[in-house]
Amino acid sequence: MGLRWAPACAALRAGISRKQVSPFVDNHGREIVISHLSDLLDLKSTPTQRWLFFLTHALQELLEQVGAAVFQRLPLLVALPAPRQGKPYSTDFLAQELSVRLEVQIDPRRVRVFTEGAYGGYAALAAGREMLRRRESPECVVAGAESMMCARTLLRLATKRRLLTEDNSDGVIPGEAAACVMLSSQKQALAVIRGMGFGKEPSSLENDVPLRADGLTAATRAALEEAQLALHEMAFRFSDAAGESFYFKEQALLLSRVLRERKAEFPLWLCSESLGDTGAATGLCGLGWVIASWARRYAPGPRAIGFAGNEQGGRAAVIIEASE
Repeated sequence: MGLRWAPACAALRAGISRKQVSPFVDNHGREIVISHLSDLLDLKSTPTQRWLFFLTHALQELLEQVGAAVFQRLPLLVALPAPRQGKPYSTDFLAQELSVRLEVQIDPRRVRVFTEGAYGGYAALAAGREMLRRRESPECVVAGAESMMCARTLLRLATKRRLLTEDNSDGVIPGEAAACVMLSSQKQALAVIRGMGFGKEPSSLENDVPLRADGLTAATRAALEEAQLALHEMAFRFSDAAGESFYFKEQALLLSRVLRERKAEFPLWLCSESLGDTGAATGLCGLGWVIASWARRYAPGPRAIGFAGNEQGGRAAVIIEASE
């Protein structure tokens, strides 16, 4: 959608889509639809090269605002896709790559990686909040990046019948993106995190456990309790849901269990409508879009609640509020 925060969010607001037919085909020889920036990176690039490219651009914009001297001392918490063969990411490698690309010196000891999918972005956000509360640092950077432009990832999704195809309307369109935010204990901010919560959902796309939205309900109630607010006091919602009916049913169940006062409208904003499924970047992309909507004054109201989850059943909720 773009390599800068403001134009990318403007494109999301306008509903502009970058979805297109790819050179990849599924097991039946059918073309796979993907969502990617075709004019910037060749599809032969590896997933790591791709998410590093997007992560660099997200961090570059922040670097330009705070300056190299400040940026270099900030802890960096990054949500990334699950590593191949379960091998953990090397913070030395990540710090070195970003140092070269951003032309700053990043200390690998100040880098922490989270690999829990879209849930990982909110896990990193919670870790950043805790870091500030303990006064380990006055600010920190939380980022998320992922690219699904990989034959192996597409094959896995196709095998599980999770790709959106002409004979499967209950699937996702693979995408790629990166986003970052800077957390600060100072009062001068674009938005404030009022509450966060986490839960575990026993039901999944791969088992027969009835879906009751237990995990999302627990996460939402915890976030509301911390914020001392009720769900009906939220103006709108944003979610990592990327097209599969399972996650929209989960939203409906959540509202039936937690929403105690009727709302005439309760909009649900979905980055996936424009970006496709962006995995580990999704939660923070939604967060960035909501903050931009307050800056540009087109949001439905001053409070929003965001949701994210992963295939392992992790569920997270975050309540954010526009600064006065």
